[in-house]
Amino acid sequence: MTSQFVPDRSDRRRPVRSVLRRLVPRDRRFFVLFGRQADLCVEGVEALAQLLADVRDPNGRVRDIEAIEKRADGVVGETLALLRRSLLPPFPRAAIHGLINRLDDVLDLAEDAAQSLHLYHVTVVTADAQRLADLGVQATRKLQQAVAALCSTDDPRQALALCDEVDDLEAQADHVMRAAMSRLFREEQDARQLVKLRAIYELLEELTDKCKHAAADVVALALH
Repeated sequence: MTSQFVPDRSDRRRPVRSVLRRLVPRDRRFFVLFGRQADLCVEGVEALAQLLADVRDPNGRVRDIEAIEKRADGVVGETLALLRRSLLPPFPRAAIHGLINRLDDVLDLAEDAAQSLHLYHVTVVTADAQRLADLGVQATRKLQQAVAALCSTDDPRQALALCDEVDDLEAQADHVMRAAMSRLFREEQDARQLVKLRAIYELLEELTDKCKHAAADVVALALH
């Protein structure tokens, strides 16, 4: 006897949920939280770039970045609490959970980089490190704009274009990273400084990776 596939209950509910999402007004509170988290990403990575401009840290940028990251953790908590209470969120629950955490990952990494500069007692940074940080700032700003576009319109084209720009910045960071590592191993004579700078380069390059991952989640929501 040939068996026929019988969709389970969740499969049968999925088209109904899709129709309801189009008919019921979107819960704007999620968009506000996405926007706040994206704003914190820009604030944190800009503070990291400022720290790299003067690693003596006379203005307490490391403490600032740690405080920004804690605020971002609070936004994650608010988002997940709202998600538990929401009967019909504007996007699939897993997608909302994914985006808010991906944005938080950007700030986690910014904090790691800032603390590493302090703990490794890095006293001099290179133009390559500053270039990587600058690309991270540009990527977070584009990500911020993509999140704003996602929240302000049902037309996905602007958000998708901005996410493509985040991808381009990540590719640029890869090129800068390869050139920086080559230069570091050719020119740096102090083994301890080499190890320190290599670790910082890797964290700064990974920052644009995290932005790219968050942009991929924005794309998924924009196309939902």
